[in-house]
Amino acid sequence: MSSWDRSRSIPWSLVRQGGNTNDDYDGHKEEVFRALQKQMIDNPPDGEEITEIKKGVRVPYSTTDLMKSAAFGGTLGSITGAVFGFMDSMRTAGENEVLKKASNHAKSRYLLEGTTRSATIFGLYFAGFHSLKYGLRVSMDPGEFSEIGIAGAISLGALSYKPTFRSSVPYAAMLIGMDSIQLIMREFENS
Repeated sequence: MSSWDRSRSIPWSLVRQGGNTNDDYDGHKEEVFRALQKQMIDNPPDGEEITEIKKGVRVPYSTTDLMKSAAFGGTLGSITGAVFGFMDSMRTAGENEVLKKASNHAKSRYLLEGTTRSATIFGLYFAGFHSLKYGLRVSMDPGEFSEIGIAGAISLGALSYKPTFRSSVPYAAMLIGMDSIQLIMREFENS
């Protein structure tokens, strides 16, 4: 299909017009796509019956979108994990008698190791969460809140499987909570 044919099939009446460059175009693109899918299911073209199989396929898979989701989750998780790791390492360094007597070099090395370890754990965790959430959207499209709930339960379960990572579960749950709040705020903005 040529680009001309693709542009002729775009429902231009649903596309926002205007010059505000700060709009959430990816979120709006998803809204338009879901509205078109609902319209197609409710009012199929003449002579065509929408089957349950067609109803189940909502969002087409795109490796680029999967990578964007994983990169977003990894970036946000790494930054958040670095902050939590630094705070926990500072608290431990202040309470531990051995670290109180250690040299400044040893203390800074301990802080760096704790920060790096936590940033890596949370970066991988949140990248996995967002990848799983995207996979659920592509495969089943249960709705945004259900995606967060299912992906959150699976990823929190995976994180709490190892006893060494169990202390990170409350922070990880907070990341999922922040993701849910962002979704709620976006819903209020669009309504």
